[in-house]
Amino acid sequence: MSVSNFSARLRRVSIFLLLAMFISISGSKRVNAGEGALSFYLPGFYGDFGVAFTPDPGLYLLTTNTYLDAKSIYPTLPFPFETEQTFDGFAYLNLIRGFWITDSGGFLGSDRFAMGIRIPIIHIDLDVTVETPIGALEATKVNAQLGDFGFIPASLYWQRGNFHFNLYETITAPTAVFDRNDFPNISRNQWSFDTVLAMTWLDWNYGLEVSLVPGIIVNTEDLATKYQTGAEFHLDYMFNKFFTPLFGIGVHGSYYRQFTGDSGTGAALGSFKGEASSIGPAVLFRPVVSGKQTYFSAKWLHEYDVRNRFQGDLYTFTGGLKF
Repeated sequence: MSVSNFSARLRRVSIFLLLAMFISISGSKRVNAGEGALSFYLPGFYGDFGVAFTPDPGLYLLTTNTYLDAKSIYPTLPFPFETEQTFDGFAYLNLIRGFWITDSGGFLGSDRFAMGIRIPIIHIDLDVTVETPIGALEATKVNAQLGDFGFIPASLYWQRGNFHFNLYETITAPTAVFDRNDFPNISRNQWSFDTVLAMTWLDWNYGLEVSLVPGIIVNTEDLATKYQTGAEFHLDYMFNKFFTPLFGIGVHGSYYRQFTGDSGTGAALGSFKGEASSIGPAVLFRPVVSGKQTYFSAKWLHEYDVRNRFQGDLYTFTGGLKF
């Protein structure tokens, strides 16, 4: 074997080993907040039209399709020599949600009681670029499967004039397949408890709506990686204008902040905290088709002031039907 061929082969092997090492580092010693720089919350996840409006009794089925085009730049790491990692990611999330709205309430004076479930189907396409003194090294990883199921055991609605309120708890269980040696994982391999209070002021005389949806997420430890994501605060806000009860436009936005740091032996690089904001336009159309009420909404949210998280643009389309 010639010296030039040996050198070329050695360089290919070195590149492969270096990329494998950096992907492994990114999976086990992340410098971004939240395990994998991810969360069960997406910007604008709880934002919509009439989000806390007290619904009519019945069974509702909704599907939300979210496309996320994002990037995360990791700080320079000094091993084996100084490098910078850039993660370019594309993710597709299809979230299927079912809700059963009863015709009764009563608990805490509520007007309606509901229960629900959400089933996510997730596709992640991640491109990793490692800038080194010998040039840019690249790798691609794709993962797609069912995500962790979410359950809403209790959802309470109140209406007081033009004011509407919805209090509920979402419990996300680690139901998806998890491999601690894989990155990125679809499952987060942890339990999550999200307490949410949606508040809506809606005046049909003017067709105006203002809504706020704050929530707090508490996560358990990932027992496989010994990584515990800190507690998270999220807030969605909406300013909507209805031209008719069936058509409206709005400006939607969100704010996210992790208010306790990551912990556990798996958080080897420190107690990081994430933060992000987003804003963008939204549109609603609610036609009656074959005597059934349907629901279609779309929005685009651009993230800004992002710290220790993936940053990008989200494009969301929701379709729904009442049975």
